[in-house]
Order: sequence, then structure tokens, then C-alpha cells
Amino acid sequence: MDKNNRISSPHDTAFRAFMEYQEFSSAFFQQHLPSKLVNALDPSSLRLLKETHIDKSLRKTMNDLVFSCQLQGQSAYLTLLVEHQSTADKNIAFRIFHYLFSVLYSHLKQYPNEALPPVYALLFYHGEETPYPYSLNLLDCFHDPINIMQDVLFQPVPIIDVHQIPDEDLKQQAWVGALSMAMKYIRAVEMTPYALDILKTLPNLDNASAREMLHQLLAYLLYAGNINDVDGFIEASEELPIPMRSEIMSFAEKMEARGIAKGKAAGKAEGKAEGKAEGKAEGIAEGQSKVAVNMLKEGVEPAFVVKVTGLSTEDVEHLQASLKG
Repeated sequence: MDKNNRISSPHDTAFRAFMEYQEFSSAFFQQHLPSKLVNALDPSSLRLLKETHIDKSLRKTMNDLVFSCQLQGQSAYLTLLVEHQSTADKNIAFRIFHYLFSVLYSHLKQYPNEALPPVYALLFYHGEETPYPYSLNLLDCFHDPINIMQDVLFQPVPIIDVHQIPDEDLKQQAWVGALSMAMKYIRAVEMTPYALDILKTLPNLDNASAREMLHQLLAYLLYAGNINDVDGFIEASEELPIPMRSEIMSFAEKMEARGIAKGKAAGKAEGKAEGKAEGKAEGIAEGQSKVAVNMLKEGVEPAFVVKVTGLSTEDVEHLQASLKG
């Protein structure tokens, strides 16, 4: 046993033993809580809970006591952190907030459908170095010359809800707006008109990065969106500017999208089982397998290959295993 454990154990034992007496714990909180909480606290509701939320790195130097209670008839937690180490911790404010969120997360797991209760923390310190030499203000834990954390910690969390941003605004945001708009409409029953509208807004494809981003966008639209007629989508893209149209055709040729679309259409028209049989005779199934192999060689996700080629998951997995072999 190291020195810290030998020192802290008798302190922990004595302090916890006293706090288990409701008469003592009630008097303790009445003495040390701010008047707002004292006036709202029902002392008879104080219950010392058994679980600890202290992480392993703090257990040698700190103990915790968590009390459930009622504040003006509403459930709440009072947490008491008891620091025994003689050397103060410069990040104690951060550790305390981390601890409070651990308490709240534990409550959330136990009561997932309830609102979080309020939680209050006190630090009880009897170390040798006094007064406590470090700030207990969480903001002082950061090296933050432009006060970013003031906004992060004490303001509502900023949110980008693409459904609340008008399409006309998104169309002014180049690639950022294009991806945002794609994600806004990705669950549409038919994605084609939205996809074309998005592509019309893109800036010039005058460098390799822009062309790569276009291919990434097309892959996302085809993989996650409902573009049910790939041939129709490619034909409709002819209304786009020539550089954009050329890149789409390049992408289509790379993925052999036209052959895929025909194979899917034939399979649907003949029925799933019959379509496979007929497709073999006409070379459709063979073409689908070839397309699937090419896509897998390009590193395309198997789920995307299944979606685009119409092959079964088992067939695609077999092809992938054959390639690895």
C-alpha cells in the first residue's frame, strides 16, 4: 500500500461514517450550502447512495459521497468530494465537472425517459497547502486568450439543422451547401430531381480536388439515396454544363453504371428469381458479377455493390472472398 492510501483511508472512513448519520449530514449541508439550496432542501429526504463516480486516477487522493434529495419537492443530487492529498490539483474544477456529468450519465442510464435532475457539488479539503492555491472556476482550466470557452460552456449548443436552412441559402455555399443539401434530401422517395438540382449549384471543376469531391458526392447520392433509374439520372445530367456532364459520364463509366442499371431493370421486369435465370442466358448476371468485381477492386463497400448491382449479399461476399484468395 502506498503512502497516499495509508493517509487517505482513515480520513475516508471517519468522514463517511459521520455522513451516514442523517442528523450530521443534514446539519453539514445546512451549514455549507448556499441559502437558496438550504431553503429548498428537505433534510429528511437526504439519502447517502452507495455507488462511486470517482475515476481510478483520483481514488488514491479523493473520496466521493452522493446524496439523493428533494429540492422543493423535486429530485436532485448533492455531491460531496473530499480531497485528502496535501498537494492541491490545478485541474480540480475540470475534474469536478467531469464528475458531475458522470453522476448525471449514471442517472440517464437508469432513467432514460426522464429529464435530468439538478446536481450540486461541494469540495471538502483539508490538505496542508492552504488556502487552496488554484482556481475553482472551470474557465480558468483553459488556455483561452479569446474566451471561446465562455461561449461553449454557458450558452446553448450551436446546431446546424439542414432542414431549417432554405435551399437558396445552401446553393450559395458551394461544396458545403451541396453536401448539406444532399443530406437534407437523402431520404426522398426519388432522389434524382434533388441530385440534379444540387449538381447545378456546384462551382467550376477546375482542379483535381473538385473532381474528386464530385465523385465522392455522386457515390454518396447513389449509395445512400434513392436514385432508382441510374440511366435516367445520367441522361438527365445532359442538361448540366459540359465539364460537369463529362465528369459524371467518367464516373458512370468507371462504375459501369449503365450496365448495372440495365441488369437491375431486366431482373425487376422478369421477377427476382426468373430475372436471374434469364439474365444468365443473356449475359446480364455475368455482367453484374464483372461490375461487382471491378467495384470491389476499387475498394467500394460491399453494401453499395449489393445496392447497385442487384446481386445478393451472399454473392458479393463470395466475390470478395475470391478476390482476397
